[in-house]
Amino acid sequence: MKNSWLVLVLVTPMFLIPSCAGTGEQTDAPQAATISATSTPENAESIITQLERDWAAAIVGKDTATLERLLADDFTGTSANGQRYSKAEAIDDVKAGRYVAESMDLSRITVRVYGETAVVTLDQTEKSQFKGEDCSGRYAFTDVWVKRQGEWRAVAAHGSRGSALL
Repeated sequence: MKNSWLVLVLVTPMFLIPSCAGTGEQTDAPQAATISATSTPENAESIITQLERDWAAAIVGKDTATLERLLADDFTGTSANGQRYSKAEAIDDVKAGRYVAESMDLSRITVRVYGETAVVTLDQTEKSQFKGEDCSGRYAFTDVWVKRQGEWRAVAAHGSRGSALL
């Protein structure tokens, strides 16, 4: 149970990992989203919203290459029970089949851009298992993205479990 919270935070996302992003559509190879020096915050908001959806789709599709691209090397996730995990640990849980998400639906995605940094809040409903234990439910996430070398990368994620998310 302790480790199930670890993976759930990545689900966005993360989840990181939240993923079927509400539409159930998945792409075989999501393209890296980049923002030019002349991009507007509104542009960044829509790009990061799509990156959140790509993150969730990658978890559902077990697309570790996309997870590798979206998460910064110094990524740190914090689960609802306070356990911290790295990029490598999050990806390994998906790759090894310890964390399996059948679906992830994201809603109420809000992106606030502060120059080269963006803070995302979102709700996620997922159907998932960790080490064979059902961990399906509703979660609230806060993710932090940073633009490095022209590309947005998730550097942090924090999730909370809640059955009464509005």
